[in-house]
Amino acid sequence: MTEQTIFELIHTIEKVTYKLLVRWRETSDIDLGITHILVLHELQAHGESRPSDLAKRLHVTPASLTHLSTKLLKGNLMTRTKDEFDRRTTYWAITDLGKELLRKAQVDGQELHKQFFTHLTGEEQQSLLKIYQKLDHALGK
Repeated sequence: MTEQTIFELIHTIEKVTYKLLVRWRETSDIDLGITHILVLHELQAHGESRPSDLAKRLHVTPASLTHLSTKLLKGNLMTRTKDEFDRRTTYWAITDLGKELLRKAQVDGQELHKQFFTHLTGEEQQSLLKIYQKLDHALGK
């Protein structure tokens, strides 16, 4: 077996991720990117949140999160409210329409998961997840 370089590994990971994202866009009629869906998921899972807290949990910059919010607000998928005691602080919350869209995205995601990951056994899928979690932890924030 030839020695794998870090660049080959990164390139392979990027190719697989890119193909998954492209397939998501091709198979889903949801006009949102994966990060939009992740924002909605976080809002549903954690309830009303400050954008800075969301940015930390999703490992994105506050500026990119603000950019993402534009589409979510226009689509009535989330709301933005000011803190009544500190007007500089805002909170985001998922709307019922956002929850409905998130449910559809999860169904679409399950179908994509079936298409791509049927090539792996359940044990291999769990191993892959654990490997990525370990790498994520080792790389830190």
